[in-house]
Amino acid sequence: MIFLLALALIFVSEYIFVSGFLNSEDIILQTFGYFQLTVFFSSVAMLFFYFRKRKKQTNFKKGFYSFGVMIASGVPVIAFLIPGILYLMTKNEIFQWIGWSLSGCLLLAILFGIFWGRWNWKVHQIVLEFPHLPDDFHDVKILQISDIHVGSFFNNHLKVKKAIEKMNGLNPDYVFFTGDLVNNTADELIGWEEVFSGIQAKKGKYSILGNHDYGDYVKWESEERKNKNLENLISSHRKIGFTPLLNESTQLIDGFWLLGVENWGKAPFRQSGKLHETLNGIPDEHFKLLLSHDPSHFDEQVLNTNIDLTLSGHTHGMQFGIERFGIKWSPVSFKYKKWAGLYQEGNQFLYVNRGFGYLGFPGRVGIYPEITEIILKKK
Repeated sequence: MIFLLALALIFVSEYIFVSGFLNSEDIILQTFGYFQLTVFFSSVAMLFFYFRKRKKQTNFKKGFYSFGVMIASGVPVIAFLIPGILYLMTKNEIFQWIGWSLSGCLLLAILFGIFWGRWNWKVHQIVLEFPHLPDDFHDVKILQISDIHVGSFFNNHLKVKKAIEKMNGLNPDYVFFTGDLVNNTADELIGWEEVFSGIQAKKGKYSILGNHDYGDYVKWESEERKNKNLENLISSHRKIGFTPLLNESTQLIDGFWLLGVENWGKAPFRQSGKLHETLNGIPDEHFKLLLSHDPSHFDEQVLNTNIDLTLSGHTHGMQFGIERFGIKWSPVSFKYKKWAGLYQEGNQFLYVNRGFGYLGFPGRVGIYPEITEIILKKK
């Protein structure tokens, strides 16, 4: 629904934007107007063509790039909407030039996000203190990554290796991965095993599944093939050195429990997580850290438990927004109240990772890929 509303807004803006060029007597401006219109509607047509085929294919490169062209040609015209309306009402060319300038700046930001932003991994460090943290866990360093979506990298091994080198340079005790290793199928990891096996942790690497890992967005020949794909994906976690937690818990040291649930999200996302079963047998007074892919799980179920810290991902920060000058906003905030960074409810904490990779739009504008460095301290 949000996507359709955004598309409708783009269409209205497009009409106002292009009309200024087509009504000009300057042949160069007219040519630019026809060119922009052709590029935009061609990309929309290609996007819908590949979207209709999405359940019959696993290579989304053409679809992603069509999406990128549509965003680059369509979204900047939104900045022209208000100045364009003012121009139509007043015929004052100043408003037209203001609109063109704003659109140009937004286009540059989008191109920056496509060619550089999606590879601009940022380390976000947080320090959390807990009174009942076991003494042996004081100053332990955890790295969290989420939403790798390896099928979106299109064999850019060297760029991803640089991100992993950055992770290893932080010398973590543990690395936790909070789901969405692939876009759709386990085969996407072929050729990447050595790269992701290079992630280092002194004491252990653990992972969970995200909504994309189950193959729900692909049309399978049979349920058996789908189940086999999931088995292969879970095996892939182990091949790259991670221990998958599937509605399971493990005691890392005496008094510190790590829990991992399968995907649990508000409809239409699957709800395979079994939180209360995962909590069975864990003493109330012990410290509990939960890996749960979808942050909506925190408000819906986790707050009814005594889990201390939850790590999630899923939202990607919509790969578009602003986090500067004290402003933190993304369109995804309309759907998720907790969409990026640290949140606290009483004595319970949630951290939402902005994602390691990207999906759909092959870029990141203002919301960059994230490596989270968490240092736990005894209060």
